[in-house]
Formats: sequence, structure tokens, C-alpha cells
Amino acid sequence: MTEDQLELLRSSVREFADKVVRPVARQIDRDNEVPRDVIKQVADMGYFALRVPQEYGGPGLSTLESVIVVEELAKASGAIAIMATVSGTMVAYPLVHYASPELKERYLTRLAKGAIGAFALSEPCCGTDAAAITTRAEKDGDEFVINGRKTWITNSPYADFFLVAARTGRPEDRHRGVSLFVLERSPCIEVSKLDMMGYRGSGTSEVLFKDCRVPAENMIGGLNEGFKIVMDALNEGRVVTAATALGLAEAAFEDAFAYSRQRETMGVPISEHQMVQYMLAEMKMRVEAIRLLVYEAARKVDAGDPEYPMWSSIAKLAAAEWGVDVARMAVQVEGGFGYSKESIVERIYRDIKMVEIGDGTNEVQRMVILRTLTGKIRAPRKT
Repeated sequence: MTEDQLELLRSSVREFADKVVRPVARQIDRDNEVPRDVIKQVADMGYFALRVPQEYGGPGLSTLESVIVVEELAKASGAIAIMATVSGTMVAYPLVHYASPELKERYLTRLAKGAIGAFALSEPCCGTDAAAITTRAEKDGDEFVINGRKTWITNSPYADFFLVAARTGRPEDRHRGVSLFVLERSPCIEVSKLDMMGYRGSGTSEVLFKDCRVPAENMIGGLNEGFKIVMDALNEGRVVTAATALGLAEAAFEDAFAYSRQRETMGVPISEHQMVQYMLAEMKMRVEAIRLLVYEAARKVDAGDPEYPMWSSIAKLAAAEWGVDVARMAVQVEGGFGYSKESIVERIYRDIKMVEIGDGTNEVQRMVILRTLTGKIRAPRKT
């Protein structure tokens, strides 16, 4: 897309977010649930299928275009933005690049028509150490039987299907014994919604798989090749996750700036006090720095730069740390009001903290950056 086309995309998403998402953002946070009519409208816009190619009916957006969509959604609701990130990028990526033609036709087409996917990787035992997962998939004829427990799985109550990482090798095989499956929602899956600090409404849940049978052809990639696929999806998806922090940070700055020009102390708007000016300037600097890094990382992903995993981690690390700084300063600028549930920045502060944890913690991002520099991580060859 040209710059003009990107701005048209941004305007379209912003108009939708202002009309449909923003009016219910506080309700979503309060109730820890997204109204079904809102989910349908988001799905109808194609936001749960961002990276699904046009040949399967999807919007076929680039990484940069997906970043812009998620950024604008996050300015209205972090929950909706992270739901779109997971279904539209983290779930779509393995299907697009590693699934069989039959699986692509079946599931990418469904995403394009409004289905929602969930990415089931983390377990109570294993967040950062994903190679230690214990959920098992045992071969039984032409099927696999999956048993295990996943946790912190976004989209779970709304998901039509799950991408499930399961152990098909020995525990000591670690990452060499993991496979990835597409599993339809069915009674064998029990979803228990978690009461999270932020991104409330995004459906973060514990998911129990009890003797779930899945056809062998629903394996994505080859036997015991799932871990590499998951890591590839994370390396690319982190850029879009960073875009949620960008949108949240923008919203926090804009709200605090507007508040500072209306709130008066000592006979003048607080924006005229030097210390408030200092915080506003710091916030603006961090927002624009995040934007530059996230957009540049997205361009490197789209260009197939072999070092894009490092740039994805740089963008997510900066967006997380600086974004939390922006939200914290926004609360400080708004004072007692900023600390109340009546304030938008209070919700943003809770939401944006998750970016320092999900899709690889800040500490993991530093590891990826250094491993890329030493040549241990390179971008995969895509099919």
C-alpha cells in the first residue's frame, strides 16, 4: 500500500473503533466479556483474519497494515486489539505458512468468514519454558488423542477452533518432541475464564483437554516439528503485539494531554506547570519512538529481512517498557482521577502491563536480540 492507502486504512479502522468499540470499552473491562454483537461486527470487518490471504477470502494484510489496524483498535479497547492479534496473526501464521492445502482451505476460509481462533501454548508449568510442555497427543490409528491443561489462552470462550501445541515425543526431547494441531471446539474442551488484571474481556482462560480426538491430518507441519512453527509465529506476531502497546500508549498520552489543559490548579491549567510539561514531553517522546520502532520492525518482517526476529523483539521490548512508562505518567498527570475507574488511563495502565509478559517476557526479548546478533536465530524460509 502507498502512504495514502495506509492512511485510508487507518481512517477506516478508527471510524469503526470510535463507533462500535469505544462506547463499550468500559463495559468490556467491567464485565470481563465482549458482547456477542460487537464480536460479530469486528469479525465482519475481517479483523480476526488480518493475515489471511485474499485467495481464501481474507483481507491479506501485510504486517505493517496489520500493525495499523491493531494500533487503532487498541486506542479504543486493548481487549479487542489483542483478540484480533491472536486470531488474525498468531493463529493465521502457522496455517498460512505450514499447513497442508486441505487445512488452509478449511480453516483460513473459516477465519475469513468470521471464525475466531485461539493459540494454545502456555501451561501452568511452562510459560517462558515452552519446550517443557506436558500436554500430550497420543497416536491412535488415524487420530491423535490430546490430554492436558493450557492456561492464559486468549480468545478461549469465543474460539471456534484451537491451535494446540502438544508433546508427541519424550519429555527429555523437549522442543524436538512437540507437534502442532488444529482442534475443533467440542465438549472435550473445558474453558475456565480467568479474572485477569488487564485485557479483560479478551477471554484469557485455562483450557482443559480431556481425551480430545483429532484426525492425524490436522497436524500442522510434520511430527515433532511444532515447536519451530510456534517460535516462528511468535517472532512475527510480536510486532503486532507491540502495536497494541503503541495504541494504548497513544490513547494514554492523548487523554492525559487533554486532561492537563482542562484541569486547573493555582489559577492555571496544569499543563502550564513545568513538571507536568516535563511528563507530557516524555510521554510524547516515548510514543513516537515506539511508533518508529514498531513500523520499522513491521517493514523488516514484510521484506523478509533475515534479522527480523531481532527487530520484532526490539519493537516489543521498547513498546512494553516505554508504553508502561507512558501509562504510568498519564495516571500521574491525572492524579486522583487517573487512579479511579472513571479514568481511561487506569484501564490502559492495567492493559499495557501485559505486553511486558505475554508473547515472551521482556527478559526473553533481550535473549532473542542477543541470539540474533550471534547468528543463532534467523528468519525462516516461508512457503
